[in-house]
Amino acid sequence: MSTGTGERTERLPKPASGQRRSGGVLRGVSGALSLGLVVLALVVAAAQVLALSDNADGPGPLPVIGHLIAAAIAVACQQMADRRGGLPSVLGVLGVFAVTGAALWMFWWA
Repeated sequence: MSTGTGERTERLPKPASGQRRSGGVLRGVSGALSLGLVVLALVVAAAQVLALSDNADGPGPLPVIGHLIAAAIAVACQQMADRRGGLPSVLGVLGVFAVTGAALWMFWWA
């Protein structure tokens, strides 16, 4: 592979075929949950904006802010789970599960 300046790039070694990062399924589920929280936060915020424009009651500021904060924390936990290995990755996955459960409990089920 040439860069056009006469220099050559080096190929990176491929990982062994048997190597795989642990927790792939759980990280995938936690990624889906964190994305779901982001979408839910945007929907709740949009519902509040639409309610304000129609002079109707909306979800209110506490649920909107709570959903946005929960989504931000879940995305931060998911980044930690994706970018690190070992215990920090496990803690990130558990953080996403905990934040998702807390947000659903406080704003939807309780």
